[in-house]
Amino acid sequence: MKVQEIVQIIERVAPRSYAFYPDDNNGLLVGDFTSEISKVLIALDLTEDVLEEAISLGCEMIITHHPFIFKGLKNVRMDNVHGRLLTKAIRAEINIYACHTNLDVSKIGVNEALRKKLELDNGLNIKILQPTIDEKYYKLAIYVPQGDVEKVLDSITKAGAGHVGNYSHCTFQTKGTGTFTPLDGANPYIGNVSEMQYVDEVKLESIVPEKIINRVVSAMKKAHPYEEVAYDVLPLVNESESIGLGQILVLERSMTSEGLAKHIIDRLGCEAVKVFGTAENIKKIAICGGSGSSVIHLAKYNGCQALITGDVDYHKGQMAVDLGLTVIDAGHYYTEVPVLEELKRYLDGEIKGTETFVTNINTCPYKIVSKQL
Repeated sequence: MKVQEIVQIIERVAPRSYAFYPDDNNGLLVGDFTSEISKVLIALDLTEDVLEEAISLGCEMIITHHPFIFKGLKNVRMDNVHGRLLTKAIRAEINIYACHTNLDVSKIGVNEALRKKLELDNGLNIKILQPTIDEKYYKLAIYVPQGDVEKVLDSITKAGAGHVGNYSHCTFQTKGTGTFTPLDGANPYIGNVSEMQYVDEVKLESIVPEKIINRVVSAMKKAHPYEEVAYDVLPLVNESESIGLGQILVLERSMTSEGLAKHIIDRLGCEAVKVFGTAENIKKIAICGGSGSSVIHLAKYNGCQALITGDVDYHKGQMAVDLGLTVIDAGHYYTEVPVLEELKRYLDGEIKGTETFVTNINTCPYKIVSKQL
């Protein structure tokens, strides 16, 4: 597949418009959209070890969560890490793509991956902790000759139409008769100029998120056999889907703060966690992979007894204790790394003829040294 095709597949579930930091640098950072890709490496960060791993595996593309280039570079020098990695990636013809806060809030993103990894709830009654966008929808209705329905259906669903919850390829089809008369200058797919045509057609209807409507219509027109395509785009007043940061979960069984902390260490494979506050009967929790200090008040406001996140400093932890909220800090890396396997599963189900790998490199920049050592 080409880089552009892989990017479109990722941005179908994590469009760049989902990013909630204005300066977030998502997208193709290094490379060429027309490059052919046979192997992809997925990692949280681009480090020298990760780049060497990609080269050794023969990967032509690296997908990272954290953008390697976050702000504008003023120079590209071999005596600093950014210049060295950038030069090495270009020499190796490796494309580098980043999906940061848009992946945080995606349906297959950081928080959903963290929830699945923790295995604390039954997957029901999940709520968004901090909505950042309300997704609006359109209905796309296309009039297609009966023999071309599957081709057009395949094109629009590949472009992102027809996705409802955990279902894809959601359409409705109605058979009918289409009429038209080709005029002078027309090049009709069916019939002849100046002759009235009656054609067995299907009205193919599907739901499309507002953010990708132009892409879906473009894909539909490329697949449709008619010179002039008849179609309708109608705004819907269906309840919009909230996209956002963090999740609120109801545990299958109540836990103590100590028991919850031990469970997190076991599930995430981290060496230790920081626990702010104590509780004996935790049933409702919030999770926020990465840096979640900003949602402490929201977690408490929503009736949560605990928050699982990373990067909680002394004063924010003290604030949580004063609020009566237990906060368990499992670290930025360990609360985000589960998304790599989730992204791999998604890509493996969508791309053909391209291998995906999750890095074996632990890019956490620190380690815990205990007194016993």
